Amino acid sequence: MSSNHLNTIFHVIIVSRILYTLPAWGVFMSPAQSGRIDAFLKRAHKCGLSKELLTVNELLVESGRVMFKKMKSPTHCLHMLLPPNKKLDYNLRNSESYVLPQCTSSTYKRSFVNWCLFDL
Repeated sequence: MSSNHLNTIFHVIIVSRILYTLPAWGVFMSPAQSGRIDAFLKRAHKCGLSKELLTVNELLVESGRVMFKKMKSPTHCLHMLLPPNKKLDYNLRNSESYVLPQCTSSTYKRSFVNWCLFDL
């Protein structure tokens, strides 16, 4: 098979399974777990299955951005999980501002919505 076909098959079968729930559980991975997945992705790249070298962190950030962008739509089923919009008298950029929740534990701060609000 050509490298383009191998790359397509790798993304359809392997990367799609990693991305399926990555926004939900990716922020709770230990460094050892993400290291094992990174090692697998590196081996796949060396074997020619993937054209670009992927890392779990890159996949996590990209999939988190995509999911958070979709959640901002009022018709999305997870929109109700977002905190209320912050009322500002000024607008310095074209982004929505949310009232940030008080995070008392690291587990709560690492949940998907809070991770997006604080880190993305």
